[in-house]
Amino acid sequence: MEFEQLESDILTPDMTENEPILLPSLMTSTQTNLPYQVMERYHDSKYWGWTERIRGHQDRLTQEKFILEIECKDEEIVRYFGSSQPASYDVLLHYLPASKKLHQNPVLLVHGAAHHANLSWCESLHQEKGLLYSLLSSGRDVFAVSFAHSHGDNWQQAIQLSNIIRRIKEVVQTDKIDLIAHSKGGVPAWIYLAGLCSPWDAQYQGEVERYMMLGTPNRGLDFPFRHIFPNWSVIQMGISAPIACDSILYYGRYIDTTKRSIYRDGGAFPGSCQLLYRWDDKYPVQMQSKTLYYGGQNIFLHSRGIDAAIREGDHLMEKLLSSPIDSQIEVHILAGNQPYFNGIRGEQDAESDGLVFVDSVLFTDGIAPSPNQVKRKDVLPLNHLELLYHPDAHQWVLDGFSLSYSNLVNEPV
Repeated sequence: MEFEQLESDILTPDMTENEPILLPSLMTSTQTNLPYQVMERYHDSKYWGWTERIRGHQDRLTQEKFILEIECKDEEIVRYFGSSQPASYDVLLHYLPASKKLHQNPVLLVHGAAHHANLSWCESLHQEKGLLYSLLSSGRDVFAVSFAHSHGDNWQQAIQLSNIIRRIKEVVQTDKIDLIAHSKGGVPAWIYLAGLCSPWDAQYQGEVERYMMLGTPNRGLDFPFRHIFPNWSVIQMGISAPIACDSILYYGRYIDTTKRSIYRDGGAFPGSCQLLYRWDDKYPVQMQSKTLYYGGQNIFLHSRGIDAAIREGDHLMEKLLSSPIDSQIEVHILAGNQPYFNGIRGEQDAESDGLVFVDSVLFTDGIAPSPNQVKRKDVLPLNHLELLYHPDAHQWVLDGFSLSYSNLVNEPV
């Protein structure tokens, strides 16, 4: 399939234009059957060589609901989308080529909830360097996605991953990529790699050679319903996260929290209820959280319970557990077992990274049950965010590429 690459589409690291380059010819290229259009390209990023805004045409892609607390606050990302509440038919593709390319496969990075590419892979809120720089130093071209809605529907994000991967193949003329996902980002990746998006012209086409997961909930999570205190923290601190109750006692009075809740009539966290899975059969719920978990009213709050939220997420995790990814994909999994964030303990009912149980991250019976498909399952003393920024996590990623290359070289002929 031929792709009409214009002079403006040539990848040149020294481009520094501040205005977007409009790419109308890409919308009318010889590939008229593409399910997306490249709308604009920007060359003024603080981190990337260029960023493209891509518009998907699949019917499943829609506008999703926002509330103030979950709007993107990154000026660059907002400007590239053209809105702090962009529609989910738009997605951003970021690209930074290695100064000295030493490896063939480009890498695609997929962020999790409440994040975007700049925050997950470039620099933390505390100026910690992200994985981007380690990958570049190893000689890899790096792409990353920024979804329009960071808590968005995982089916829509899976469709956009398909569009992004097709675009990467056009840009660098490659048949294979390597994929790295953090947290929630692993769920749309799973949907796509399992071939579940075919009805929306987003079928998996064998493009991924290896897939590395950082703190992905491979058997779901139930953290929002396990602990009452985080619900108050979300309200008090304006955190970009869902609340598991629809009313709560706050400074002496009950307040309606429906619009910030994980439930469907709140509407701002469609991807969050899709991540839910019950772990109470293995890790009992503490007495003070039973009403929150199972539903009902107590002196502090009213909750519809985790089962109601799972139903509203259409039992996605249950469906995925019977939908393995392509058996040809090499899988690497990293979990963290440090549950503290700035001295405050997160998930405490079992070993966790503060948000996701280690057992969930390392559970591969659903996602990759094929013999010898999983190359590594490792645990490091890191919390959920340190899996993005800590040098040990970065080295773990690089070691995985070295392991894969070594196995390929030593494979008998």
